[in-house]
Amino acid sequence: MIGILCAMESELQAILKYMEIESERQIATCKLYRGKIHEQEVIACLAGIGKCSASMSATILLMEAPVELVINVGVAGGLLENQQVLDLVISNEAIQADFDTSPLDGEEGLGLRYPIEPALIQKAESTAQKIGIPYQTGVIATQDLFMARQSDFDTLKQNFPESACSEMEGGAIAQVCSAFHTPCLIIRTLSDVVFHHDNPMEFSAFAQKSSEQAAKFINEWCL
Repeated sequence: MIGILCAMESELQAILKYMEIESERQIATCKLYRGKIHEQEVIACLAGIGKCSASMSATILLMEAPVELVINVGVAGGLLENQQVLDLVISNEAIQADFDTSPLDGEEGLGLRYPIEPALIQKAESTAQKIGIPYQTGVIATQDLFMARQSDFDTLKQNFPESACSEMEGGAIAQVCSAFHTPCLIIRTLSDVVFHHDNPMEFSAFAQKSSEQAAKFINEWCL
């Protein structure tokens, strides 16, 4: 069974259109939809915004069903000059970039890192290629922070220069999956790119397009 965690309601609804829904269950604020996409058993829910909501949703998901893989879809801000809005970033590592015990532990206390299994990366790349989504494979940096200041960008790139995008849930979901010994894959659609001052799409239009794109990715993955 695949567990699907969506950052936005629009993403969840787009994925549900591909699902044959067999049951629904509400636990706390987490509504779980169980069913199939093609012949693949799946359970999908909304992760919520930020690390705490995402951690709670991931924990509920993994305790509720025999999940063998978690796929987390959502949006992020791009951090590389060659990126474009609606590009996909496929995780090869998730970092909790705002975790910092370095005053006690030195450099080892800066960030929590969770590598992604190579076989999942390869399948994700193949899936993106099949449906024609431009993508990059790279590090996804998670912070309980919507980056809006130059200092936010400078700090992140100083501490984790390899970061390809920044968002607010993936690292926390990866930590929960690690605790449950369950593989996970995090994919992010870019809503903006820090180097572009003319990011071209109003967010509601972007959200619709990115949600449809994420659902197509999940549908292809389940074939």
